[in-house]
Parts: sequence; C-alpha cells; structure tokens
Amino acid sequence: MVAEVYRNQPQAGRRERAIAALRRVGLGHRLDYMPTRLSGGERQRVAIARAIVGSPSLLLCDEPTGNLDSKNSAAIMDLFERLNREGLTLVIVTHDPKVADRAPRRVHIVDGHLTDLTATDLTPGETAAPSPGAFDNQDRHTASGSGSGITVRDMLTEAVAGMLARLGRMLLTVLGVVIGLTALVATIGLTRTAGNRIISQFDALAATELFIGARPGRTTGIVDPRAIPWDAPQRLLRLNGVESAGNLSRVEVGDALVSASPVKDPLHPTAVKMAVHAASPTLFSAVRAELRSGRLFDRGHSNSAERVAVLGPDVARRLRIEGLDRLPAISLGDHRYLIIGILRDLVRKPELLGSVIIPEGTARKYFALAGPGTVMVETRIGAAYLIAEQAPLALRPDDPRVLKVEVPQEPKRARDEVRTDLDVMFLLLGGLSLIVGAIGIANITLVGVMERTPEIGLRRAIGATRSHIAIQFLLESASMGAVSGIIGASLGVLVVIAVSAYQVWTPVLDPYVPFLAPLVGSAIGLLSGTYPAVRAARLEPVEAFRH
Repeated sequence: MVAEVYRNQPQAGRRERAIAALRRVGLGHRLDYMPTRLSGGERQRVAIARAIVGSPSLLLCDEPTGNLDSKNSAAIMDLFERLNREGLTLVIVTHDPKVADRAPRRVHIVDGHLTDLTATDLTPGETAAPSPGAFDNQDRHTASGSGSGITVRDMLTEAVAGMLARLGRMLLTVLGVVIGLTALVATIGLTRTAGNRIISQFDALAATELFIGARPGRTTGIVDPRAIPWDAPQRLLRLNGVESAGNLSRVEVGDALVSASPVKDPLHPTAVKMAVHAASPTLFSAVRAELRSGRLFDRGHSNSAERVAVLGPDVARRLRIEGLDRLPAISLGDHRYLIIGILRDLVRKPELLGSVIIPEGTARKYFALAGPGTVMVETRIGAAYLIAEQAPLALRPDDPRVLKVEVPQEPKRARDEVRTDLDVMFLLLGGLSLIVGAIGIANITLVGVMERTPEIGLRRAIGATRSHIAIQFLLESASMGAVSGIIGASLGVLVVIAVSAYQVWTPVLDPYVPFLAPLVGSAIGLLSGTYPAVRAARLEPVEAFRH
C-alpha cells in the first residue's frame, strides 16, 4: 500500500486495491506471508504488484529476471505477457536474448546506436503493431494523472511506522533522551524544592538577627572599647520583640598558647594558637548553640570570674578532647581552665566552632577586657528593623550615635540572589543532559538512515520526492523527542516527589515544566534529525538500490 501513499490516492479501498494487485500477479495465496518467506520469483512479483497498483500506463523493468533461475524467469515473463494483453505497456531492459525474444518489439542499443530489431523481422510494407490497449492506456493515464504527493495523515502514519519498524532501537534511542529530560525536570524540581527550603530557613534566620557594635570616632577613627555597657543584654530584653541577646568579645591573649597537656615538652610541643572569645551566659541562646556534652557556663561562673571554658567542636578535635568524664582541662598561657562543655553546632556565629569560649567576667579580671565587643540580638520575625532603631537609645541614651547596628539584608534581595545561583546550577546540569540526549538522537537517526538506504531508494522509486523523505525523517526524530519528553517529564516529577517525601520537604515544581518537556523533546529531535534527514533526502534511487 506504500505505492499509493505518494500518489494522492484515497485511503478508502487501499487494502482492497493492494490485494487485487497481488492477485493480478498470482500471489493471492501468499497474502499472509512475511517477505522473508517468499522465493526470489515471488518477491519479484511483489515488486511488480507494487508498480501496477496505481494502474500505470507504462511499466519500466530493468533486468527483471537477472537474479532468477530459468523457471522463475519464465514465470515472470508469462506474467508480463498477461499484463501486456490486459493493456499494460512494458519496457524491459535485459541482456538475456531469451527474454528479449518474447517481446513483440525489440530494440537493440550498442554504443549509443539504436537498432529496431523488430523491423528487420517484418516483410516489406508490414509495420509493427502496437501492444493491445497501449493507446487506450495513454489516454487513461492522461485523464487520471499520477503526480507525486502525500497527505499529512499519510506522512504521520509513515513516520510512526518507521519508528515502530525498529522497536528495539527506538526504545534505546528514547531511553537516552528520557534520561536527559528526566534529569532536567528532576534537576529543576529538586533545585526549586531545595531552594525553597534553603530560602525559607535563610529568611527566618537573617530576618531575626541584629549585631550591635561600637562606631569609630569621626575625627580620631578610634573605637571606644567601653561604648557598649556590660548589662546590654538585660537592657535589650526589655524591648518588645527581642527574644534573646548576648555579649561577645574577642579576647587578646597575646602570645599565649592553648594546650590540653599540663606538661611542656620542648621536643614534642602540643600547644597551639587558638581564638579565644568571651561571652555572656545569654549569648548561647542568641546563637542557638547545641551542646554535645557537658553544660554551658552561667551568671555565677561569670560573676565569680571562674576559670572555666566551653570548647567549639573544632577545638575539641584538635586538642583530642572527646568527653568530659575525666574532667579535662586546658592551659591558656600559664593558667588552667576546666572544660565544662563541648558544643555540637551553632546556627549563628560559626566562628565560635573553632574557638575557646570563656565567661566575660573571667576575661574582665584576667585579660583586662574593657567592654563587650559585639551584642548579638535575636528578634521576632518582622521586629528587626524596629529593634534596630530602638537599641542605640536603650543602650546609650546619652549618646546613641556611638553605636552602630547591622541590620539583616533585605529578605527579597537575598532570596533573589540565592535563586539566581540555583538557576545557574540547574541550567548547567539541564543543558548538559539535553546535549547528551540530542547527540543520542542524532547518532541513532544517522545510523538508521544508513541502514534504511534501500527503503529510501524504494520510496523514491515509487514517487517520493526529496522533501517527502526529509519530512518523514524529521517527523520520526521529532516524535521520538516528544515521546521522550512525556516519559521524561513523568519520571522527573516522580523523582521530585520521591526525594521530597524522603527528606520530608514540600515539593515545588513550576507547572509549565512538565508541559514544556514534550515540546523541548520535539525541538531536540528536530535539531538532531536535521542532518540525517538532509542526507537521506539527497540519496538518489539508483545509488540507494546498490546498497
């Protein structure tokens, strides 16, 4: 029925006309046979049936018996004679004299010279009779016309048939693009989901913190170490909207080293230089500290200036202090400090993870700390900007200008910056996935063109134009891309939901992504199939049949 596809024949009755053509060449009993089960002569008859299904007036045959034995050759010539008697004009090109002798008219071509052998066999005054019905067939051909053409429906049908003809290869091709588009959709979804969680946590953290410090003098540029009062946390907690507050100061210990061993061995030194911070007892609440073991120092430790310390996890690891069962102590310069707690983590001020933290009362007595360096404030959501205006007046009503307040970055601006970084990441990952999928389609389509060269030659021989061949291959690659997009979008959404469920996240996915995936797949298929389609369209029928 392919023969009628490129002749604009109506779809109704195609099967009946194909069966009639096969019966006309004597293959009515082989209708249900696969081509591989037909003999050489029967395959030749199928080719003839394909040629005559459109009721042509002229049939060109190039060596129709060249690959057949004598029995099948005789059967084919008998068929030609019967078709000729039914009104079909045949032009047969052959090197076999036995085949030529059965034709009513014979023309011999040698070195470009044409000789009518039939005329030499006639008596003087006798002319060769035309084949029966030849002129009638010419009139019928002129009336019916057989211009090359194909409907959109037929083109889509042929494209789908071409895809399904090699189902295994198509599935492997689709699999490559499916993986690429699944990765793209999943990357977009997981990026949005993780980004939404990160941004939510970022907003909740950044929008509820303030840092208060001393402002350098306008003329001298010197920071007054006593600008912040020692009771700053208590004053700030009186403001409506403040959740917690605490003092934090960097302690200048000079050349003093920190060591966990009381013995000083010059050959095997164990003392190291480490950061030391002084904190008020309320600071740990403001930075949301989490203890691994032990306890935090309190107001009693600070007021009594006791030599106790809390270690960050990095310091404990460097000093090889794993627990508090043996009441470990460290040497800070010439004095010993009892370790009462080890931190596990901090939400704010991560530099404390690598510091030795002592009570600020101890720092005042032994290190001459003049005043708090910074006040860390945690506020309720939405109260940060109001507290930023009130805090200088609460701490220094006599001169609020000596204090500076670091307010959190505007949440919307921070959110946009984070999302921009995440967008760049998903574009890189998704683009790489699409490139891999496009290369897969292009490679498989090009290999398909080379393997389907005889099929392309057959289609060109029965009326397909170059554009028909190119459009068919483009439709096949675009259809594979669209199918890949649908499957990839579905799998990508499932991946996002599965990962979100495992991490107890709220899945976030732009609604247009699953619907754009088939379109993106089709576009990739078109771009990837362009070169193979052009190469297929440029094949000449004669060259294609030689493969």
